[in-house]
Amino acid sequence: MQDFIVLIPSRMESTRLPGKPLKLIGNKTLIQRVYEQALQSKAKKVLVATDSEEIISHCSNNSIDTVLTRSDHLTGSDRLAEAVNNLNLEGDQIIVNVQGDEPFIDPEDINNLFDLMVEKSSNMATLFANLDTKDIANTSVVKLWIKEDGSVVNFSRKIDDKYDIDKAKMHLGIYAYRASFLKQFVKWPQSERELDTQLEQMRAMDNKEVIYGRESISNIHLGVDTEEELESAREVASSLQNEN
Repeated sequence: MQDFIVLIPSRMESTRLPGKPLKLIGNKTLIQRVYEQALQSKAKKVLVATDSEEIISHCSNNSIDTVLTRSDHLTGSDRLAEAVNNLNLEGDQIIVNVQGDEPFIDPEDINNLFDLMVEKSSNMATLFANLDTKDIANTSVVKLWIKEDGSVVNFSRKIDDKYDIDKAKMHLGIYAYRASFLKQFVKWPQSERELDTQLEQMRAMDNKEVIYGRESISNIHLGVDTEEELESAREVASSLQNEN
């Protein structure tokens, strides 16, 4: 029976929020919250992939499994590929890459992404949500367009006149890969569209790889990359605690 592993890349050197994995949200750090959410999925194992001894120490003190990676990777995919090699993951093993700044990631979204990989026999898949009209012109919000069969037609930071804006969705930065594909992916040179958009997934599309998308079931999509987002996350965590 097919199973999957969750890897959570985590670094201290955030440009806009240095040391963010260890920032407190309520009584837990950001990385603790991400790990605990992922642990509620059906993954057979959840690990934090990091180049930071400080994060390793924090994780060790909180019973969080880790895999140490180098600090000189150009992209997140390169870090992930090293982790896959260090863990001796091979072939069709499915890896779900959960971003280390998503404290409210829904475990069912993780499970559903794995299910999509199995259903489509895909090498790569991702999640999306409805696009808020206020984010249409926001280049920090990546848009995607989906075919009826669930395959992604295009990713873009800007409005693309080739595609109907009414059908645009908000891309969520969570991916699933097969181990063999990820090892191949990092061997390909960065493509022109990848460099132009600063979107790694364009490298896969430019090498004729089909990426499938599934809609998120969550109502909370909050990545923490700034002080403002950190404060928002603290407010959400507080309200969720009060509900319980």
